[in-house]
Amino acid sequence: MGRAPCCDKENVKRGPWSPEEDAKLKDYIEKQGTGGNWITLPRKAGLRRCGKSCRLRWLNYLRPNIRHGDFTEEEDNIICSLFASIGSRLKKSSFNFL
Repeated sequence: MGRAPCCDKENVKRGPWSPEEDAKLKDYIEKQGTGGNWITLPRKAGLRRCGKSCRLRWLNYLRPNIRHGDFTEEEDNIICSLFASIGSRLKKSSFNFL
């Protein structure tokens, strides 16, 4: 009496994503949206992937508002100044078990 499997494990492609798969997923989501159901999205988009894999690929790599690359000079300066003033440790009072 457990939860139904999210996908057919034997017919699901695993491993690195191809540029064609990225294009299919991106194109489908831009045109149709996710519809709130990542489990059925791969079949509708014509992908042989698990819904979880599609969700993670979209959220971590393909979303248009994700910026990849180095920090800007301004961001780098902010990080360095905060590190110099705060250090690398979190406040000890925020952890009761320490």
